[in-house]
Amino acid sequence: MTQKIIYRWLLFVGLSHALLGILFILIAQSSLINFYLEHLQQAFGVDLSAQEESLVRRLLQLFGPTVASWGLLFCIATHSFVQQGKLAIKWALMLAVLIWFVFDSGLSLYMSLYYHLIINLVAATSIVIPLLLLKAQPSPAAVTANTPGT
Repeated sequence: MTQKIIYRWLLFVGLSHALLGILFILIAQSSLINFYLEHLQQAFGVDLSAQEESLVRRLLQLFGPTVASWGLLFCIATHSFVQQGKLAIKWALMLAVLIWFVFDSGLSLYMSLYYHLIINLVAATSIVIPLLLLKAQPSPAAVTANTPGT
């Protein structure tokens, strides 16, 4: 896999998260999310009243901007790592994915939200493996700017 493909893949993943977050905002009040709400009701063994369902839909809308902004920040950090070559950026991205994956997947498993667990495994794999393979390609100007005493 070439570095260019890996880099573009990671940007695609980040931009996809941004679009998904925006989509959450737009579809949370529509019937397009009914399948997901039914899954939640089955997992928790509850029947939501109209008011409770409205609250869950609004919470999903609030979650959208978080996902969208994470995706954009991921793109910026990935680009910065490639351009500047600072390993701290790459390891911060890895740590962020690890924190999300461990806690979100642990809670999903604890709450029997198996769809979440599957989505998390796919998302984490699509990020971690390419991120481990990604190499910095700093420009000469970036190397000079990052050299102490210059």
